[in-house]
Amino acid sequence: MKLQGVIFDFNGVIVDDYPLQKVAWDKVSLKLRGRGVSDEEMMQNIRGVQTKEAIRWMLKNPLTEEEIASIAKEKEDYVKRLYAVSPLFCLNKGLNRFFDELKKNHIPHTIATSANLKNLQFSFSKLGLSQWFNISEVVYNDGNCKSKPAPDAYLLAAKKIKLDPKVCVVFEDAVSGIIAAYAAGIRYIIAIGNDERLAVLKKLPGVVKGIHNFSKLKVNELFAQVANR
Repeated sequence: MKLQGVIFDFNGVIVDDYPLQKVAWDKVSLKLRGRGVSDEEMMQNIRGVQTKEAIRWMLKNPLTEEEIASIAKEKEDYVKRLYAVSPLFCLNKGLNRFFDELKKNHIPHTIATSANLKNLQFSFSKLGLSQWFNISEVVYNDGNCKSKPAPDAYLLAAKKIKLDPKVCVVFEDAVSGIIAAYAAGIRYIIAIGNDERLAVLKKLPGVVKGIHNFSKLKVNELFAQVANR
């Protein structure tokens, strides 16, 4: 297999924002269930999933679509406020160089995220992502794409950079995202997280390695490894 493109998840991959997301989901969970969320729930049921779908999973009692939308907006607005002031909202370690190498080598790359357009635009502005990514090629939650773990986001992301999913590598930090990428036909998935999360993620189909961040990962070496598989 010859690798030709790269697809990044956003939360937990491009930004290591787990603590901020945990605070926000604790707030939602307290409102809906009277308790916070566990790390296992975050990894298995929330991370990588569209906000409304995570809220539906969390519900004990049915709510209207309007009520779910209101809670989702409240959560997203709260996260955005955290992002605006927290030093944790920054590019993951080593990504500046890694993005530069992708651009220098003319390797197609994009993002497949569960974030909505408003939060995506905020992130592009805050992190300067437009120097590396074309936002029109980014897959986000526009209401038309099924939530991970459905493969739709990764199928569309590969299509946007004009590649077969089989020749793409995916960087993911969530169980739902890894399942989605594998279902899309991607067989070279790199998991990202701390040792505890990697112990779980590396057991999933399609995951070939785990990393804490991008500080030791070089584009040319990665492509050489894939070509020799």
